[in-house]
Amino acid sequence: MGRQSVEWHDNGALVWTWRLTLIVSGVGFALLGVAVVLWATRTPAEVARGDAGYGLPATFGAVALIVAVAGRISSASALRYRNASLPPVPAPSAVVHHVKARSCSVHRRSGIAYLMMAITGGGLVLAALANWNPQPRLSSLLELVLATACAAGCYLAGPAARFVMTPRHLHIDTALHRISVPRHLLGQFSRRGVEVRLDLTSGDHVYFRVDSPLWDVRGGQYRTNGRCQVRTVERIVAMLGEVPPTTHTDDAVVTTSRVGMIALAVGAGILSAAAVVLIAITARLGH
Repeated sequence: MGRQSVEWHDNGALVWTWRLTLIVSGVGFALLGVAVVLWATRTPAEVARGDAGYGLPATFGAVALIVAVAGRISSASALRYRNASLPPVPAPSAVVHHVKARSCSVHRRSGIAYLMMAITGGGLVLAALANWNPQPRLSSLLELVLATACAAGCYLAGPAARFVMTPRHLHIDTALHRISVPRHLLGQFSRRGVEVRLDLTSGDHVYFRVDSPLWDVRGGQYRTNGRCQVRTVERIVAMLGEVPPTTHTDDAVVTTSRVGMIALAVGAGILSAAAVVLIAITARLGH
């Protein structure tokens, strides 16, 4: 039997081989070429009418190129880190403390959160500034309030989560909670889908994310993040050598609420709801 033309990752996602990437990219470039020809050959009457017959092939061509390039990058990363193991937690006696910091931290990988912050928050800010004079001043101010609330929501879904190493604990901060794991209970890290599992020497375990949940807006079934898992655990293990442990240790994992983040979430929710309602009322009164 011949080689299959379509390959799949272990999670069922399509493998974007170079051959497939070049084929789809070629189709994209061809559609863009058609769009350019249609745009360049418009008649004066079509220009006056604002005829956009070139819009459809341009859109499909651009989408094909974006999907092909993004798919190839994702597949290459997934294949490279498919069998990569996570760095082991060294024994306390084997850790060499080159740096003696009081604490170290690393934020959750949040590229998608920053992108959404720029699109939603930045878009609303631009809309408010562009319509500062044409529309009622209150509408522009409400759009700025809504932009702030959207930025806060993206922050909570991204960099608000972090991993903090102190002399006594590894703090695993989610958006709203803090899981404090005593350093002497740190066992080994392992990959579990898009999450990481931390086995404790007490026999228990903790699951945590290494990137933003915004990636999983459609379930994340076909997504891989091996590179992110490896890099995040590498940084956590490195922090063991940057923060010397204390002789005073705790014996249990403790989960607490992050009051500041909860207040931010509640405030952003209230502000966004109020802004949307007031914008709708203002628009209705304007008519």
